[in-house]
Amino acid sequence: MDPINTLLKKKHGGVFYLTSQTAPAELEKAAKNTGCAYFHIEGQKLTKKEQFLNHAALALHFPDYFGDNWDAFEDCLMDLSWCDADCYLIVYDHTDVLAEHSPQHFDTLLEIFKEAAAFWQGQGKTMITLLRGKHPIKGIDAIG
Repeated sequence: MDPINTLLKKKHGGVFYLTSQTAPAELEKAAKNTGCAYFHIEGQKLTKKEQFLNHAALALHFPDYFGDNWDAFEDCLMDLSWCDADCYLIVYDHTDVLAEHSPQHFDTLLEIFKEAAAFWQGQGKTMITLLRGKHPIKGIDAIG
């Protein structure tokens, strides 16, 4: 948990591959202790883009007008006006399911997460996305 706590305390945004098996409840507790809003996306059954978008919209409490497409997902991720926080922690478990079934959509998702982290950094806020699955993700730094 120490590397994760360090990320949270230093408000170091970005997208990271989570190597630890820390329970979502512990990650949520760490987020709340540092003033971060916490969102958990359970991806074990999310094989298609539409499934991911629907589940993510619920997990991230997107407004009713969410448009169920990548552009709308990105727009909402870069808004989050319904969630008053200076830091956002998103934990996406079982990334390998979407990556194996819909690799192009998974690549699009990674780019959106990266762009959102950069956007929030420019706004003086922090977005940290922790991805966890069976295999490390090429181009994503690991954190334990």
